[in-house]
Amino acid sequence: MNSDSRIRHRTARPGDIVTIHLTMTPEHGYVPDALFDTSGNVSLVLGWGNFLPGLHQLITGMSVGDSVEHQSVDAGWGAKRDDLIVTVNKSNMTSLNHPELIQVGSKLRLKPNLEVEVISMDDESLTVDANPPLAGTSFDCSFAIIEICSNPKDDESSTSPYKLATFALGCFWGAELAYLRVPGVVGTKVGYTQGITIDQPTYEDVCAGYTKHREAVLLIYDERVVPYEELMSVAIERLQLTAVQDQVSLFGDDSDSEQYKHGFYYHSNQQRELASSFLAQDNRYRIELKAAAIMHEAEEYHQKYLLKGGQSARKGTKDKIRCFG
Repeated sequence: MNSDSRIRHRTARPGDIVTIHLTMTPEHGYVPDALFDTSGNVSLVLGWGNFLPGLHQLITGMSVGDSVEHQSVDAGWGAKRDDLIVTVNKSNMTSLNHPELIQVGSKLRLKPNLEVEVISMDDESLTVDANPPLAGTSFDCSFAIIEICSNPKDDESSTSPYKLATFALGCFWGAELAYLRVPGVVGTKVGYTQGITIDQPTYEDVCAGYTKHREAVLLIYDERVVPYEELMSVAIERLQLTAVQDQVSLFGDDSDSEQYKHGFYYHSNQQRELASSFLAQDNRYRIELKAAAIMHEAEEYHQKYLLKGGQSARKGTKDKIRCFG
């Protein structure tokens, strides 16, 4: 690999694209199917999410050739907290329906919208556990660092195989998850672009409409694995599923809202030429073609929103994307 993309003789740091050979298996109890790839060669942008925080922490500071064997990594639910296990006198639980049916293992929903599990009981009291069911679960993790590359830039002269792409496809939650599933896409972020420049628009600013920003997804992809044309095809597939709902139910055809309008925002002349040719054949979704502009990163709770909500980001997954807030 050329010297402008391969990072030699230094440690991995946030923003680097790191390729590892990974093996992760559940340990110490049951962990459901992972929402991300757990074996083989995987690439990720360090610090950009879509894998467990513990994995990112292990990789940080390592160099090409370094490895980790059988390191326990939190499965994402945190440690089991003793302060969330409490004993309650039955006389204080007068609002429970059918208390005579309660037994060890019963799930109770307490106010405000808190689910607990009964773990022991006697004639006078119940002991309940409010920890998430998977709290304390973990993966046995082994990996070796294969490659560390720099975060790509909008530089026509760069020979890095990693490139940037920006798409506005309506709601950015579903668009991001669709791209996370594409082999060759190594990192994504959602944010606001193509609007009136202000220091940092908030979601509320964008929804209000006066900043004229679109919701968009910025992605880093490996063009050795996935060409730009395929990324545009993914965009069209996504719009086929969502465009009618977005345009009609959210703001209608005659609205001035910019938030959910569609765009291909090119980062190079090559992308511009490819997108121009692509859209000349069919632009039924009224996709605008413009140069990429400043991408204001959306609030943290928007990042990987559907992945955090339990929808799979494994490469090649065809599960239906359920976009809800």
